[in-house]
Amino acid sequence: MRRRLQASDTMLVSLPLVGGEDHVAPANPIAIFGAMPLTRRSVLASLFAAYFCVFAVQQGFAQSDPLASWNDTPTKAAIIDFVARVTTPAGPEFVPEEERVAVFDMDGTLIPEKPVPAALIPIIIDIKAAITAKPMLAEKPGIQAFLRGDEAALAAAGEQGLNELIAAATDGKTTEEFSAEVLPLMEKTPEKRFGVPYTRAVYQPMRELLAYLEANGFQNWICSGSPILFTRAVSEAMLGIPPQRVMGSTAGTRLDERGGKTVLVFDGSVDHVNDREGKPPTINLALGMRPVFVAGNEGGGGDIAMMRWSKDRKGPSFQLLINHDDADREFAYAEPGGYSLNAASKYGFHVVSMKQDWKVVVAP
Repeated sequence: MRRRLQASDTMLVSLPLVGGEDHVAPANPIAIFGAMPLTRRSVLASLFAAYFCVFAVQQGFAQSDPLASWNDTPTKAAIIDFVARVTTPAGPEFVPEEERVAVFDMDGTLIPEKPVPAALIPIIIDIKAAITAKPMLAEKPGIQAFLRGDEAALAAAGEQGLNELIAAATDGKTTEEFSAEVLPLMEKTPEKRFGVPYTRAVYQPMRELLAYLEANGFQNWICSGSPILFTRAVSEAMLGIPPQRVMGSTAGTRLDERGGKTVLVFDGSVDHVNDREGKPPTINLALGMRPVFVAGNEGGGGDIAMMRWSKDRKGPSFQLLINHDDADREFAYAEPGGYSLNAASKYGFHVVSMKQDWKVVVAP
């Protein structure tokens, strides 16, 4: 039989972790003050102590929400439910840690892709110099759109156009030269829409999701259409994902020798565009398995193939599609014909409404 708690019982309430250690505080005023005489002062002190404990517990509960920037919608509930199911050892849908792989698109999924993809920032000056040296480059559609400042045409050129720009701007540079330039430039260049440096222009709810998955034994990867060398240069600083867990489009390189040492030099060509149906083969080459969790975004239709490939794995899986429907806090744009949203409805992907699901887009 369970005994009713008496006033003399000491009840300990766990407080939030501070400095990596558990701190506990007695919730019973009698336990705090022992046999102190019941004077007016002692009663007030006891009441204050009790109030403090309740407040601390409430604050602890508020801080314990791993997805604090998400509104309490069905999307958030579905994420938490899925993680609970696949991490419960005795559960029917348990997934061993070695199989808990999560793959994320980057542009438009983890960071904004409008008004221009972040990968263009480090090469804006270089692209103009490259065109001066090789005027024939200006004939490519993506480069023409870039020179005109035509954002719509640049978006229409897609990942192919973006990678043509990168390839032209890096032609003749070594891989080390390009990598060394990227992060410092991103750190000092402000993202105009959100007023923070590009390195901080990360969707806060997705940053929390990455941390939540990692805390539950998932290994996070990026599978982006942006050039892999750019994404590797920024992934750890911006997203906490090490460069060896990055997949992306590749530019052509050749082995050369400079100063008596071997180097890899960009040759101005595009080797592989990692988009649409090209993403599942890239993931399979890197991982050798279908990911359990995949996140992408609508806007270019480029993530549906890897989401479907994840969905068709044997066992539980989760697919998350970011819908850019918040013109006030970010941007509102959609694909002609609604390809990605229609696919989400058809195949049972979970759709994130920026407007409805997120309390904040980018942290100030």
